[in-house]
Amino acid sequence: MGDPVSKPVWFVLAALIAMATGLALITGMSTGRGEAQLPVLGQVPEFELTSQHDRLVHSDELSGKIWVADLIFTACSGPCLRMTSQMTRVQESMKEWDDFRMVSISVDPERDTPERLTWYAEQTMADPDIWIFLTGEMDIIRSLAVEGLKLVVEKEEGSAGILHSDRFVLVDDTGRIRGYYDGTDPDAVDEMIRAARGLLKTL
Repeated sequence: MGDPVSKPVWFVLAALIAMATGLALITGMSTGRGEAQLPVLGQVPEFELTSQHDRLVHSDELSGKIWVADLIFTACSGPCLRMTSQMTRVQESMKEWDDFRMVSISVDPERDTPERLTWYAEQTMADPDIWIFLTGEMDIIRSLAVEGLKLVVEKEEGSAGILHSDRFVLVDDTGRIRGYYDGTDPDAVDEMIRAARGLLKTL
């Protein structure tokens, strides 16, 4: 499949991922206040979307897991690159935890087909056992994002651009939202990693 995203954009992402992986090695062993009691901020509803492997994924598959979700689209050359580099760092930091998952949901399903998401996952070095990319009907995605995860998604009028939240959402093993974190800020992501480990220790 051809690569419609410019090479300079992916050079930037590759550099960000390399830096993020290095940071993960530094911060990966740190603990901190992640075990402190976290608030319950909402409940993620049931959903069913299609993975990068063209497989239907039901939210039941995440039951019993601690997981983090974000909104992206593969043609995004702005915050998505920083968010994806941070997700790569999360993957590196959390790879020893069997009950941790990462879920990136495309807000541009018309272009982000399973084939396209497979290509994107390969570019980001995503481990398919940990990190899944989801696509599906826009109405379902918008409902999940806005009503379920409480994240902003808006189509820009007269533009191919899509406005969406840059927050990472931390979800516990029963589907409860336990925190929102700036997905472009390494310090906020470190805080999320500590919080996720705290939740994992309670399983």
